[in-house]
Amino acid sequence: MTEENENQDDVASEISKKKTAAPASSDKIAVVLRNVGNAPILQKQKYNVDKNKTVKWMSNWIKGKLKLQEHEQVILYIAQHFAPPLDQHVGNLFDCFGTNDKLVVQYATQPAWG
Repeated sequence: MTEENENQDDVASEISKKKTAAPASSDKIAVVLRNVGNAPILQKQKYNVDKNKTVKWMSNWIKGKLKLQEHEQVILYIAQHFAPPLDQHVGNLFDCFGTNDKLVVQYATQPAWG
């Protein structure tokens, strides 16, 4: 009988842990970064990014990851043909252009398309 009580306590403990664990964050989206032209390749290409971050923030963040100098630029492209406005939120881009639960963003250090 005590063994049965211990098993029930273990199950109750596991249920309690699952309830108090942080839920999966729906405020983040999967972003896949692809280099274009002569832009360096990032070692890691898939990141979880907060939906409220802007394109300007992402551009600066990638610039830091690539260890570019202050005067060098990073240009971001969506769908391989347009550069979104710098004040656009990543979540909005994901809602419009995301596929397979991810947003694919191309980055370049020089203009690549159009």
